[in-house]
Order: sequence, then C-alpha cells, then structure tokens
Amino acid sequence: MSNYKKVLTFGGGVGGGKFLSGLYEFRKDLNINVYVNTSDDIDIYGVRVSPDIDSVLYWISGLVDPSRGWGIKDDTFNMIKNFDSSWFNLGDKDFEFNLEKKKYLDNNLKLDETIKIKTTKLNIDHISIFPMTNDKVETYINSDLGDMHIQEYLIKYRMSPQIRGIEFRNIMNSKPIEGLIDNILNADLIIFCPSNPIISVEPILTMDGIRGAIESSKAKKIAISPIIGNFAFQGPIMKLLKFKGLEASPVGIGQYYKNIIDYIVLDKSDKDLLDKINDLNIHCIFENIKMDHKTVSIGLAGKILEVMDF
Repeated sequence: MSNYKKVLTFGGGVGGGKFLSGLYEFRKDLNINVYVNTSDDIDIYGVRVSPDIDSVLYWISGLVDPSRGWGIKDDTFNMIKNFDSSWFNLGDKDFEFNLEKKKYLDNNLKLDETIKIKTTKLNIDHISIFPMTNDKVETYINSDLGDMHIQEYLIKYRMSPQIRGIEFRNIMNSKPIEGLIDNILNADLIIFCPSNPIISVEPILTMDGIRGAIESSKAKKIAISPIIGNFAFQGPIMKLLKFKGLEASPVGIGQYYKNIIDYIVLDKSDKDLLDKINDLNIHCIFENIKMDHKTVSIGLAGKILEVMDF
C-alpha cells in the first residue's frame, strides 16, 4: 500500500459519512486515512458514545439507517425507555456496540484500538479510520440557558438557545492521535469533508501542531461545502458561521478554510459565487454535492480525484 496515493480526510457526522462512503466505493487503490472529530462524544446510558465516528463507520459499512442519516438501519429503541431522560436517541444495536466498546475502554484499550476492532467486525478494509485523539475532549455551548454539552444543544434543545460561546474542553491538554502529523506532512491530498466546520473540524484544527502541519504540507488541499445556497444539509451550520462572523453561505465555508485549502467544491447551482470564492484565493470546483444517493457520493469522489489528477 506504500506506493498508493495518500489521501487524508478530516470531518465526521452525516456529511462526512456520506462522502466517505462514496470515496470508499469509488477507489480502493488509495491509501486513505480518515481522521474523525471526537469532541461531540458523550457519556450517556452508562456508555461513551462517539456519534461522529459511529456515523462514519455505519455509512462506510452500509449499516447506516439512510432515512435518518445516522444510527443502524432497522434498529429498535427499547433500551432508552428504561431511563427517565431519553432525549438522546441511541438504538439497541448501537447501544450493544457501545457497551462492547465500554468493556474495552474499561480494560485500558484506547479509543483508536476499539475502532480497529469495530472496523474488522463491520468488514471495513483498505481504509484506516482514527479518532482525532485518544484523550477526552468535549464541546460545550455557552448559551442564554447556560453551558450545555453539544449533544444537548443539538438534540435536547433542538439548536434553539442563543449561542454566546463555544468551548472545546480539555483540548489544550490533548495530544493528536499518533501518526496524524506525519500523515498530514506526507499526504498527497487532504480533504475536508462536508461536515460542520465549526464543531466537526475546528476541534481537530485546534489541537497542538495540526494547523501548522496542514499549512506546511505539500498536499493538495480541498474542502467540500456542506451548504447549497442558503440551505445547510445538517445542523446549525448557518447559526455557527454567523456567530464566528462569517457569511452564512458557501462563501462562509471558503472564508473559514482560507489559507489552508487550495480548492473548494460547491454545488453546480452556486456558480454565481465564483468571483467571491476567487477573491479568497481559492479555486472552485462545481459538482452535484447533494448526496441523496450513493451514486452522487461516488460521483463527487470521482470528480475530486479527477481534478486532483489521481
């Protein structure tokens, strides 16, 4: 595998999972290293759930529930009925996976080791999936209702509280997963998945040495917009872009990644934004990015690799 082109991706969640499932199917002769956000992990129902990692695993393996975009297809939700507070939807099959993970963690295995075990059980091969860190990091939103875990903000309170601040707790004490910086420096292509940049990518970029390594890397660097026009595919992207003082549009995604990407993929319907993106010194690629079917995900992966001369 050492002679294969080295592709490194950042992101997580539904958008990341959809794109990666297409990349995984399209080219199996690449050396693909996937680094996933773990700052939305949460201790709940007696287990530690890693939503972004699980979404990526379930999408790549084909186990995902496509109608919801997360979780396992045909899962049941009986377990959570045993809890007084059941706002976090965790399916029974999903819970069993996480219960098994808890046993490994309790026996001093690291998070990355549990992911390797799970990828084997899900028959995922020729791709390497890593957490951004083995250390515990959690995103908290400071809101008009007080501090709350990112999952509470997203699910329990349905993204309605006013955002006053974002904190990645313990991020400064966390170390990037072993090998990440070397893989950044040796990559041929770095892809920022169509994930929420503020809560799925920024935690990774905040860790010591990561942004500098990306800037130093000679890899081609590309981001995929998680927004078409004024529509965000998932979550509070628009609200978070505004909070950061960025334009709530695909242009805001370009503004966020400015200085660390060479290219951005926008939807074909956003060709009117070309001049604004060019003003950021970023090249535009226009493609269908609404991944409502795997053929679109595969086509998007193919277009990116074609333009990058892979």
